[in-house]
Amino acid sequence: MYEPHRLHPAAILEFLITNIYKLVQAMLPLMLLALGNSVIRKWLIVILPLMLLCFIIYGALYWLRYVYYIQDHELRLEFGVIVRKKRYISFERIQTVQVSAGVIQRLFGLVKLQVETAGSGSNAELSLPAVSRAKAEALQMILQNTTGFKSAVANEEDLQQFQLTTPALLLLGSTSNSLGLVLAGMLTIISQLDKLIPGENIWERFSEYAGQVLSETVGTILLILVAVFLLAWLLSLLGNIILFGGFSLKRDGDNLKISRGLLEKKQLTIPIRRIQAVRLVEGILRQPLGMVSIKVVTISNTGEKGEGNVIMPIIALSEAEDFLRKVVPEFYVSLDTEPLPLRSRIRYIAINLIPALVMVILASYFLPYGYLSLILLPLALGLGKIQYRDAGLKVQDGIMLIRSRTLGRVSTIIPRPKIQSLSITYTYFQARNTLTTLKISIASGTVATWVKLVGMDENRSLVISQWFSRSLG
Repeated sequence: MYEPHRLHPAAILEFLITNIYKLVQAMLPLMLLALGNSVIRKWLIVILPLMLLCFIIYGALYWLRYVYYIQDHELRLEFGVIVRKKRYISFERIQTVQVSAGVIQRLFGLVKLQVETAGSGSNAELSLPAVSRAKAEALQMILQNTTGFKSAVANEEDLQQFQLTTPALLLLGSTSNSLGLVLAGMLTIISQLDKLIPGENIWERFSEYAGQVLSETVGTILLILVAVFLLAWLLSLLGNIILFGGFSLKRDGDNLKISRGLLEKKQLTIPIRRIQAVRLVEGILRQPLGMVSIKVVTISNTGEKGEGNVIMPIIALSEAEDFLRKVVPEFYVSLDTEPLPLRSRIRYIAINLIPALVMVILASYFLPYGYLSLILLPLALGLGKIQYRDAGLKVQDGIMLIRSRTLGRVSTIIPRPKIQSLSITYTYFQARNTLTTLKISIASGTVATWVKLVGMDENRSLVISQWFSRSLG
């Protein structure tokens, strides 16, 4: 590792696919328009093979000049075809090391290694897309021995391991928030088919068919809705199975080691000292079933699209306390909270009811369908009451638990040393009722993460402020 190393030649294929994907993303609207022009289509037949050849040559040159090595307690990377770039990462800045294996890596028996730092943002600071597993493990071992990743105790009896069972995986996919995204995505794809297949007027046909359906019997409408929902559910289920299939979590000394994924196998090591907070998220579909997902807030962004920070995708709420005690005892706290004062309930109701009332007034111009908007009023009233009921706070053994709800209920556990700042604010209406808003900042990636609790009693807020101030003294 102390001599310059090149990636495996399979990296050329990785670079090629990555560059083509980025090009397609940038040029997709123009390409869709071009497909409707016969002259442009003929030119594309000539241009695309030439572009592919250029990408292959560029990928080979990029691979040839892409080297990594270790020197002076730094992980160094040199790359670039036209402009030579050098990136030096001090061992002290390294937060997490993630190992994954996508389709390309699996074909050649390789892995992808990503190194993240506190300021790396949403992308990894350093990425080695095609290295042998032996080299990846050797590099991990060097980093563990020099950055504190290495576990203090690694005896078999000290390991806490959890795996996601098949029933739990199916329940995870069935209650995922991605269900709504899949439905929206299906409509988006249908709306773009006119550009992809000119002259067919697919969106117009779809709109006409939707109008015919609305004129049919209630049974026909329900049958079609069930079919669409079932298709979206199956796609959401498949996506979650691919993402979290084979999930396993292991507490190894001072590290959390996570492995997940079917098509792309990912392995992530999170040092406990890098975890700033633990969150228990109860979605609107999971809470009635008594299920919760557990996430961590870390200094670095440990994954893609917010999924890398999941340490337990789904678990029964009744088992969550035991899970915290075994896996992250540094963040253990009983999950009951102190409720907010009754006088703060009106705020939670009003903040939901007023926008709903405005929408009902606006919708009243579109009678008779505007009457359907009246259902928003009881929904907003109910949501406000539930938000008030679920909001609360607790301090236990130097650890703070804050619980709140937007749609899903979120419980955030923060040890006092992890709090970056604490502020107490109040509005005019809160001041009249001796209420305040508590805001807490914790480190996370390139920007801070804020946790807020609205409607606290003023005296209780002062006690919390004094509790935090003692840690600064």
